[in-house]
Amino acid sequence: MKRVHVMGMEGVGMSALAKLLQGEGVEVTGCDLRPGRRAQALGVPVFPGHDPAHLGQEDTLVVPTPIPLDHPEVREAQRRGMRVLRRMELLAHLLAQKPSLGVTGTHGKTTTTGMLASILLAAGLDPWVLLGGELSLLPGNARYGEGPRLAEVDESDPLFQGVRVRVAVATNLEADHIAPPGQKAPNYHGSLEELEAAMRGFLAGAEVAVVPAFDPRLLALSEGLPRRLFGQGGELWAEEVRLEPEGSRFLLVHRGEALGEARLRVPGAHNVRNALAAALAALAFEVEKEAILEGLARFPGVGRRFQRVGQVRGALVVDDYAHHPTEVKATLEAASLLGLRVRVLFQPHRLFRTLELWEAFVEALQGAEEVVVLPVYAAGERANLSPEELSQRIAEGLLARGTPARFLCQEEALTYARSTASPGEVWLALGAGDVTELAWRLVHEG
Repeated sequence: MKRVHVMGMEGVGMSALAKLLQGEGVEVTGCDLRPGRRAQALGVPVFPGHDPAHLGQEDTLVVPTPIPLDHPEVREAQRRGMRVLRRMELLAHLLAQKPSLGVTGTHGKTTTTGMLASILLAAGLDPWVLLGGELSLLPGNARYGEGPRLAEVDESDPLFQGVRVRVAVATNLEADHIAPPGQKAPNYHGSLEELEAAMRGFLAGAEVAVVPAFDPRLLALSEGLPRRLFGQGGELWAEEVRLEPEGSRFLLVHRGEALGEARLRVPGAHNVRNALAAALAALAFEVEKEAILEGLARFPGVGRRFQRVGQVRGALVVDDYAHHPTEVKATLEAASLLGLRVRVLFQPHRLFRTLELWEAFVEALQGAEEVVVLPVYAAGERANLSPEELSQRIAEGLLARGTPARFLCQEEALTYARSTASPGEVWLALGAGDVTELAWRLVHEG
C-alpha cells in the first residue's frame, strides 16, 4: 500500500487507522458524511459525503464495517482494480507486522487497552497503539511506535475472529451486537452462537489467551487453548481492595506472590477487573512488574469513561460511554462512591440493542435517584418502534418500579437539567451517541 483512501474518516477507529498508516509513510485521503475534528486533525484531503468521484490515484480503499460492499464508491474502486479492505482486515494486516497484543470484550476493552498502553509506555517499549477512544498519553486515539503493536479489537465486527496476535485479551462476553431474527447487518452477528464462534476463533489464533476466571462463557470458549486466567480462581488477582471516589488501591497478587500495591486513578470495581486483565496480559508479554505498577498508576482514564466535565449550579457533571446494561450498572456503582445524589441523562444506543435490552436498562438504572431518558441514538438503524417510543418505554418501566423518570428530547433535557441542578449531586450523561454534547453544553453554555 502506498496510497490509501479511507471511508468514514471521522470515526474513532477509522481515523486511528489513517493516523497509523501515515506513520508508515502511506499517503492517505478520506471521506465522511460529516467530517469533523478527527478527520481534519490528520491534515490530509477529506471529502464530505461518499462519492465515486473521491477516488484518485489510490491503490487501496479501506471500508468501515457498516458500509455495504455494493456501495457506489466501493464498486468504483473494484472496477479500477483497487484493493478493497474492510477496516478489520487492515487492522489484522498491520498487527501481523510486529509482536502484538489485542484486547476485545463486550465491556472494558477501551479502558483495558488504554491501561496496557500506559504499561508499555512505562516499560519504554515505544508501542504502536490503536484505541477506540481518546487517551491523553498517546495523545488521542492512536500512537505510531517502532515497538510492539497493541490494538482494541472490536468484537461487534464478525471479522475480528481473523485477527492474529501474540496475546489475545477478552475482558468478558455478553449477548450484544446480535441481529434480531431474520435481519442481517455487517456490524452484527447472526446469533449468540456465531458471536461465541468468532470469539473462539480470535482466542485460538493467539499464542496465549488472557481471560477472566469468573466468566463461565469465556472459560468454556477458551477450553483447551493456551490460556492464562485473571481474577479469583486465576493466577493473578486483587487483595485488600479499597474503592475510593477518585480511584482505587489494591494488592496485586501473582501466583501467591504480592507484586506490590496497585493504584488506579479511575473509580469502580469494574476498573479493578480491567487492571487485572491488563496486568496479566503484560506479564504474558514479559513486561516487568515495576512497569506494570507504574503504568497502572499513570493511567489517567480514557475520554468519555467517567470523565469529569465540570459543574453546573454546584452540581458535578460526568460524561460516560456506558451503553449496555452491565456498563450502566457499573458506572452507577462508581458514581455512588462520590457520596452525591445521582441523576442521569441516559441516551440508549442503537434500536436493535434497545429493543432487546430495554427491560435490562430499566433494571440497571434503578440505582439512580432520577433518570431523564433521551430518544434512542439510532446510528442509522430502523425498527418497528421509533427512537422516541423505545425510550418512553424505558421511562415508563422505571416509573413503574418507583424510580423517578421522564422522557425528554435533547433540548428539553438540557433545559431541565440546567434549571434543576444543585450542589450535592452529580449528573451522569450516559450513552455512546451524542449525549456527550449535552454534558459539555450543560457545563459550558450559559
